[in-house]
Amino acid sequence: MSDKMQEIVSNIALFPEENPCPVLRVDEGGILLYANRASTDLLTQWQCVVGRTVPDFVLKKLSKSLEHGHDQDLEVRCGEREFSFAMVAIVDRGYVNFYGRDVTKSKLIEERLKRTQEIANLGSWELTLADNSLIWSDETYRIFGFQPNEFDASYEAFLEAVHPEDRDAVNEAYISSIKQGRNFYEIEHRILQKGSGETLYVHEKCNHIRDETGKIIRSIGMVHDITARKQKQMEIERLNTELETRTKKLEDLNGELEAFNYMLAHDLRTPLTVINGYCEILEQLLGDKLDQQSLDYLKKITTSTFNMSQLIEALLDFSHLTHTEPKLVKVNLSDMANMVIADLRFSDPGRKITFQVADNITANVDMALFKTVIENLLGNAWKFTAEQNEAVIAFSMDECNGKKIYFIRDNGTGFSMEEVQNLFAPFQRLRGADAAPGFGIGLATVERIIHRHGGEIWAKGSPGKGATFYFSV
Repeated sequence: MSDKMQEIVSNIALFPEENPCPVLRVDEGGILLYANRASTDLLTQWQCVVGRTVPDFVLKKLSKSLEHGHDQDLEVRCGEREFSFAMVAIVDRGYVNFYGRDVTKSKLIEERLKRTQEIANLGSWELTLADNSLIWSDETYRIFGFQPNEFDASYEAFLEAVHPEDRDAVNEAYISSIKQGRNFYEIEHRILQKGSGETLYVHEKCNHIRDETGKIIRSIGMVHDITARKQKQMEIERLNTELETRTKKLEDLNGELEAFNYMLAHDLRTPLTVINGYCEILEQLLGDKLDQQSLDYLKKITTSTFNMSQLIEALLDFSHLTHTEPKLVKVNLSDMANMVIADLRFSDPGRKITFQVADNITANVDMALFKTVIENLLGNAWKFTAEQNEAVIAFSMDECNGKKIYFIRDNGTGFSMEEVQNLFAPFQRLRGADAAPGFGIGLATVERIIHRHGGEIWAKGSPGKGATFYFSV
């Protein structure tokens, strides 16, 4: 034999050793004659080595294989791996070769598939039209509540299990799919589960199988228990209906409340106008005859009626925000802030204050509504920095997770974070803020406008160290 041929023969002899799966040879007495290197872990588990007897369960399989001369399969678990052995009996030589195959992944897939089918409540069926024979899977029997031995497996028996109110529709849908030569049939309907009598909802679908002439001869389909989904759907529909009813009632109540607000505002304004008018008349007729204290009283009455009128106007504006739909346009908030700042400076030209407004801050907002936001936030900062010798108010923007966060910061009196929950509540004023002008609904108005834009507003502050109001839209 040539050297080349000897090399080929030697390489062939190495074939079992190079196999990544176990390969064994066991004689008729159960003695292990050969094991390749990949069998090491398995043999350790079996506590067996070449020349020793294999475990009893292997020996029983081996005996049957040699006795009948038929190949058999053996499944073995080794640690985290599973092997399927093809047992090839060499009868005339008195041994059996075991060729292993790693089936760990396929076993895992089979187990997952089995669990999925159980979880999904999905059964299958097959109807042969020629003899009206119906075959159901185990899961289909479970869904319908039958045992195989108590069910006359026919189309008519299936219809009997369908809810009486759905029976005609189901029959018509299936029969028409056959008559019209469609390729499939699909329907959702109810069934009455045998035994429990419970009403279940199922989704059925099948494909029609044709012979060589194109005639439909068989239907293969599935039945899916969708009771849980259907019940949730009906509950959602019920809640939606209930929500629509409540919404309609709230809309009616809001309409009545708005009408009441207008009526109340009108009824309040009239006496205020009368009081203010008489005060002016008294001042004109008796101005030179009244002492300074009396004139001061008239002035306080006039000022109070004016403030009351302003409060009524603010309350009406706050009420309107509930029904105002923002008209979004791209707005330069930097320019808007600078206009508000110009008005503030004009109201008190002697005030020393530094404004820091970042350039080209823009947002898609309702221009009129957002002017109210900027006026209130800058106005608050203006009020609460009045006692500062070097007051600073800043308007800028940051980005957080791709979202624009706008903020107005001041170095004024600030507030305690313990009071932050009261900031945006109507008529709630912080400790020490009573001396500042206003009615206590400015920030409530701001919050409502921000929410109408789908945004959020929050604040951080510290007593004596200023405050920062953040908002997004």
